Amino acid sequence: MSFELLLQKFGYAAVFFGTFLEGEGILVLAGFFAQQRYLSLVAVIITAFFGSYAGHLFWFWLGRRHGVKLLERYPKMKKHFGKGIRLFERYGVLTIFIAQYLYGLRIANAVIVGISKIRMIEFLVYQAISCLIWSILIAGLGFYFGEAVEKFMGRAGAVQKYALGAIIVVILIVYLVHRIRERREASQTGR
Repeated sequence: MSFELLLQKFGYAAVFFGTFLEGEGILVLAGFFAQQRYLSLVAVIITAFFGSYAGHLFWFWLGRRHGVKLLERYPKMKKHFGKGIRLFERYGVLTIFIAQYLYGLRIANAVIVGISKIRMIEFLVYQAISCLIWSILIAGLGFYFGEAVEKFMGRAGAVQKYALGAIIVVILIVYLVHRIRERREASQTGR
């Protein structure tokens, strides 16, 4: 089975599950593949919306149902809890929009909002708007990145493979930098 066929067959499932968890990397990549005509940009945006919305609802529900016990069980989430609480105290429901773009705070924020006294309908509406804007913006960035690569290098099979490789390398570097920073912060707080 070719790479293109695999991508077309499982691409949307990967977008859904990737955006359910965190998702910027997978969504940028899906936008790039939409520009390369392996996926539909509209379908990528819709799938990302439903994936991220379902993820937020899940974490909100866990926060509402299990609250602080959940934070005690997952120390990594607890680390982000303080930042999220400060954001929520300062900006209120606007935190739902702000945290959508802060890596690592999205899941913790959904738990925090679940713990808070926000009305469920308020959360559902604000989160839907936030997820829709985020899906369009991030998928669009990947799409326009693909256009820029195509204009700069031309549309050739080898170029696509190099561009994909470059994207994957950049995503891995960002991930590694983030992990190193987390470990450094953990070692400094452990002293």
